[in-house]
Amino acid sequence: MATLHIEADADDLVVSLAKWVSAQAEQAILERGRFSWALSGGSTPKQLFATMAEASQQSSFPWDKTDLFWGDERDVLPTHPDSNFGVADAILLRQLSVPPRGVYRWQTEYRPPAVLADYRAKLEFLAEGSVPEMDLVLLGLGPEGHTASLFPHSPVLASQDWVAHVYVPEHATWRYTLTLSVINRARTIAFLVTGEAKAKIVQTIQTTPPDPLWPATMVADDGRLHWFLDRRAASQISH
Repeated sequence: MATLHIEADADDLVVSLAKWVSAQAEQAILERGRFSWALSGGSTPKQLFATMAEASQQSSFPWDKTDLFWGDERDVLPTHPDSNFGVADAILLRQLSVPPRGVYRWQTEYRPPAVLADYRAKLEFLAEGSVPEMDLVLLGLGPEGHTASLFPHSPVLASQDWVAHVYVPEHATWRYTLTLSVINRARTIAFLVTGEAKAKIVQTIQTTPPDPLWPATMVADDGRLHWFLDRRAASQISH
């Protein structure tokens, strides 16, 4: 069963999540000497990034032992306003007095085969077995149940490759994404969801068996999964 973390509002939620991520990092460093974290894109994490960029938060987080990845990325240049890396770079990375141990972005300035090959290579040092094993993958949740850039009924949902370049007809865009083979191998997985507009889809994902119609239901729910929700996003679930 997933663990629910519910706070009154988005402000309290991101503070709680920042503290929780810090605890995950400290545990990973104690056990393995480093912390690997795949960030999510979209608008919801911006407040988390801003919170973690505050001086009081920076001083208590082990950035020098943290390797940052991105769960997905839009196929745009890193300077484009839609770039997930660009958002995190502007709000968080440039504000850090101590840089992360590693920053592993998708090299979207290259052609897709080269981008995919490069990201596979970046993930290699985490693949002690056959699949990379991250300490934490942070995910968002789309209104139709997508997560990362894994959309309903996409053939990528069954891929055993670590990475994929996917076309999203609903948005007429191309994106890069980690696949479920990597996401579901992570030691810990967390969804960050806020707002009343997401309440129904949160309820659907939490009560529906794994189904390609709702990709977020295919994220492993075996004790490693955590949901960080404000009260509005959690308003239609039983807890």
